[in-house]
Amino acid sequence: MFNFTQITLLIGKLNKSTGAIDMLGTGFLVSKEGKVVTARHVVGNEVNDLYVLMPHIPSINAYQDVTDLSCKPVAVNVEDVNPITDLCILKTNLSFNGILPPLESLDNILVGEKIGMFGFPHCVMGRRVLTYQETEIGAKMLLETSGVKSKYATINIQTRPGQSGSLVFNLRNGAIIGLLIGTYAPSSGVIIAGINPHELNQTSYCISANYIKEML
Repeated sequence: MFNFTQITLLIGKLNKSTGAIDMLGTGFLVSKEGKVVTARHVVGNEVNDLYVLMPHIPSINAYQDVTDLSCKPVAVNVEDVNPITDLCILKTNLSFNGILPPLESLDNILVGEKIGMFGFPHCVMGRRVLTYQETEIGAKMLLETSGVKSKYATINIQTRPGQSGSLVFNLRNGAIIGLLIGTYAPSSGVIIAGINPHELNQTSYCISANYIKEML
């Protein structure tokens, strides 16, 4: 199996008032030349002072010290954005010598098959813990944006802010088959303790990784 721990990265932005890096979400390496993909909404309209934070642990089995606030930031530039698919390619000066998992379409996985996911839930609240989760594909669907339909999958798990941009991979062969967009949460018109009640469901969705491949 591929070492997802070493290619899953945090996306952050320099806070000029504090000098610290505010964590925005998750991303992952998609080329040995240092290209990183994340969800476009993680970056938003920001194009300056963006960074990726390098892996903080050698293995997912290591204990992660949440009091250790040290980090290894690497500056990035926005190389390409696709607002239709909510994808963003960032370019760093990193190089990767390991074997990267292939990017495959959701066409290559069946409804009901198991998938794994690596990301940083709650990082936007300041908690940096790389987390592995496992669930299954609940449905495949076509969603339309600006008149263009794209391939997505429902995954049967509740996700939290910070996980957007997480890699979703096929447990059968280790191939990356999607990028997490987030929880399906239409506006409820009510916010309770900062939470939209419609977020409290076991349905999230990811976009097919073939759209990432097309941007490289």
